[in-house]
Amino acid sequence: MDENIYLILPGCDDRNRGDQALIWETVDLAKKADYNGKYYMLAESNATLQSEKEGISNIPYVLKHPSRFSSKKNISYNFGLKLQWGLTAMGDFLFKGPLLYGWYRKIFLKFYSKETQRSVEMFSRAKYSFVKGGGFLHAKGGITETYKIYYFLYHIRLALSFKQKVFIMPNSFGPFEAPLVKLLVEKVLKKCEVVMTRETISNKVLLDMGISAEKLSDLAFYLQEDTEFNAKQELQEKGVDIKKKLVGITMRPYRFPREHNPEQKYEQYKLAMKGMIEWLSENSFLPVLIEHVYDDNEHEQDLICINEVIALLDETTNYVVYSNRNIDCRQLKKIYSKMDYLIGTRFHSVIFSLSSRIPVIAITYGGNKGKGIMKDMGLEEYALPMNSITKEVLIKKFVQLTENKESIKSIINEALKRYNEQKKFIINRIKE
Repeated sequence: MDENIYLILPGCDDRNRGDQALIWETVDLAKKADYNGKYYMLAESNATLQSEKEGISNIPYVLKHPSRFSSKKNISYNFGLKLQWGLTAMGDFLFKGPLLYGWYRKIFLKFYSKETQRSVEMFSRAKYSFVKGGGFLHAKGGITETYKIYYFLYHIRLALSFKQKVFIMPNSFGPFEAPLVKLLVEKVLKKCEVVMTRETISNKVLLDMGISAEKLSDLAFYLQEDTEFNAKQELQEKGVDIKKKLVGITMRPYRFPREHNPEQKYEQYKLAMKGMIEWLSENSFLPVLIEHVYDDNEHEQDLICINEVIALLDETTNYVVYSNRNIDCRQLKKIYSKMDYLIGTRFHSVIFSLSSRIPVIAITYGGNKGKGIMKDMGLEEYALPMNSITKEVLIKKFVQLTENKESIKSIINEALKRYNEQKKFIINRIKE
């Protein structure tokens, strides 16, 4: 008998250690539900070595992001870039869209590339598909945002076209600000076997659309640390004085694609982080600037933003940059556990820290995920929107965080107890 095949959608790779955690935990939960077999994820083959060691192979995307022909340097969402992406997206819609329909595939698939043929074949052979957690389903109106939803739903629709059961693991949903966007999401999710959300806000979004969903927790809360990894030694070797009060900081070169003044918003964000780092240094804390995500694309390359902020710092500022691309999500979580506090823009740096009982300030962006999860934890007041952040606000909130450290840890402990109880529910919910 052939080994069962399972797919992890919609796709990512090891360079984002938050997404890596979601993939690994999805596979772990699926195996605990007795789905034994071979697991595949959609990814670029050169960025999955760690996941391959975990027994998760990769297959190429059937539909790739329209940015693939663009420069990966100095990303700015100007008219020229949007036009280029739009033309690519139009071509993708015309040539890859028909693959969602069985009659077309049977006749024309042989004319597609060997890469596409292989991926479609794996979809045809897969028993079930699991949509890893994340916050990718949110969009305003307009052509660009509508295609974004089409793109992120594409592989889910492809799985459904083969009459597969699709399990949506705890995800963030919304906001959706256009009727067509809502319609696309609604049509797909209603065909899925199970839909789970990871915060109350998302649950309400779906209920308002007539979609029944269960509110659970982000899967990264279940990620276990690598017990053999010596995080203290690792930090010391990177120049971190572990005797000091350590404040982990994650940043990203977010380009504020939905703002009318994205460059101004990004500069405001960098100045806020600069001011916070200098204040921490002046007040006997050691800021540890942690690279959480690395990528060829400068939009996802954390060190770009870290280095831009460093260039703004007063030369007397004391800080350390922590970067190690050879460690995986379990090891990185252990690094976060050695911090006294975290100021996190990368949201899974926030979750890694919270699950290690570290008080955090979450700098939120991109849909409901950050605000929603912090609210459900009982820590909404420590979620600050990225598009309005200032040095003054950050410093004031950090002082409040330190003053309420013990009560915050108590809130975190109670939330983690609830989340641990939900793990068994997820396993039973996806079980046949």
